[in-house]
This record gives sequence, structure tokens and C-alpha cells, in this order.
Amino acid sequence: MRLILTIIGALGALVAPPWVPAVCIVFLAIRYRAWEAIVIGLLIDLTWQPAADTAALLHGLPLFTLACIVVVWAFEPLRSQFLR
Repeated sequence: MRLILTIIGALGALVAPPWVPAVCIVFLAIRYRAWEAIVIGLLIDLTWQPAADTAALLHGLPLFTLACIVVVWAFEPLRSQFLR
């Protein structure tokens, strides 16, 4: 199950809408210690990084990676309490 979610999340980062890898990241973070979720977030940030000539307000910030770190950290107490 872990491998399947990781593959779906990684492929979803390349070809699917952003909610597909986001759902995979949440499922991974709920069930496992999900270092894969952070890698998927990094893949999304590197794949969909805005061009250097745009004047975006949040240009260059790895928002998806930071969100993945927060999600994995937030689900740690829940996972350790219910999945022993």
C-alpha cells in the first residue's frame, strides 16, 4: 500500500492535478512515517517552479514541501496514538 501511494503521488506530481498527490501525501502521513511525502512535495515544487522572469509574490518558496513537512509533523501524535 505504501509503495502504491508513493508511485501514485510521484506520477501525480508530474501529470495530475495538485489534489491527487496531496491526497496521497495525507494518506501516507496518516498511516506511515512518511519521508516519501516530503520527497513528493519536493518533486512537485521542482516540477512546477515558476519561471525566473515572473514577478510572483511567493517566487522561489517551496510551499508544497513546507506543507508536507507540516502535515507529516501534525499527524505524528495521531499515528503514534492509534496505530501502535
